[in-house]
Amino acid sequence: MNYQRGFTLVELMIVVGIVAILSAIGLPAYQNYLQRAALTDMLQTMVPYKTAVELCAMERGGPTQCQAGEAGIPAARGSRYVSTLSVTNGVITLTGQESLNGLSVEMLPIWDSTEGGISWQRSCTSSNTSLQDNCQEQFRFADKGASDEQA
Repeated sequence: MNYQRGFTLVELMIVVGIVAILSAIGLPAYQNYLQRAALTDMLQTMVPYKTAVELCAMERGGPTQCQAGEAGIPAARGSRYVSTLSVTNGVITLTGQESLNGLSVEMLPIWDSTEGGISWQRSCTSSNTSLQDNCQEQFRFADKGASDEQA
């Protein structure tokens, strides 16, 4: 008796179908993961500026005199996912690049002159709604005085 070895066309088509279904599920999840990782890099780039603006505002009685490269605020620099970063009158603005292309993040300090503290109002702008939603989630601060408002 001759035994056939190998796969039949039906078996191969079933395997191709299973791989296609798994790819359709896995690829968007992986892209979301990459977006969140890039946003984490953007957040890590911004945090030293946020802290420096808070210290500058406490020393100078408000954030309006806080600029990049002055009063202990580092000079503006980018990163792998941040093409531009600026600090003007305490407002921190970041522009994304690579997988964050088209994303603009603005962190607006809200000065409380009675307590001498700052809360932050964030604004994430992008034509990609998934990127904008992930940005809103990533740039959320839970420390005392932080604000979760949207501009």
